[in-house]
Amino acid sequence: MKVVVGVRTALVLFLSVLTLSSCTNETTWNQRLTLVIETPQGEVRGSAVTRVTKTEMRGSLVLPEARGVVSEITGEAVVVEVAPGKFLFALLSGSGKEMRDATHWVRPAYYLGAAVGLDSRPSYGAAMMKLQSQPYDTPVPLPPEGWPMLVTFDDITKPETVRRVNPEDLAAVFGEGVRLKAVTLEITAEAVTEGRVEGVLGWLGPYPEPHLIPGDGRTSDIPFGMTVSHGDFVRRP
Repeated sequence: MKVVVGVRTALVLFLSVLTLSSCTNETTWNQRLTLVIETPQGEVRGSAVTRVTKTEMRGSLVLPEARGVVSEITGEAVVVEVAPGKFLFALLSGSGKEMRDATHWVRPAYYLGAAVGLDSRPSYGAAMMKLQSQPYDTPVPLPPEGWPMLVTFDDITKPETVRRVNPEDLAAVFGEGVRLKAVTLEITAEAVTEGRVEGVLGWLGPYPEPHLIPGDGRTSDIPFGMTVSHGDFVRRP
């Protein structure tokens, strides 16, 4: 009996050490991005709710290359019909700049980089606690450094006609008097948006990997469509 108890005690201690040496923290939230656009015919807007999941891996038993935070996004791009038949899309990713990716919008919106831990240094844990303390359905401005990539299509039925839109010069694409008035983000309990983008882009496939223009091996003079994928518009579980 003493031997059995001793083995059990050793096992409990071993599992406790293992738990302390390897830790996984998961944080999930839903967020609504809204674009407000001023046009000669009046104000138009569009929004979409996405879900972000961040998983932090740390501990001495976690391989160095596996440590850090892994981010996942579920949902779709914001689509706004700026004028009849003319659409603007705010992509989930694709800009090549971290803050413009949907999994990072909360950082500039809620100044999470200023969150510090007990050692008075920037802390991921403190940032997630600050985010979780935000009130629901309360829009805050998303600073320009966090604005997503904006695109449109010369022909909405042809993915190869995609082109990038300068957020500071919507008039160059949509005509005089059109401007981006506001970009906001809010934490929400509402469900992830579904079906709006597919309703406009009937050619979207079920997989995120393909690019709008298939690659042809070139390394220079790459068309913009080769840098944008289906997954920049829709990400499903």
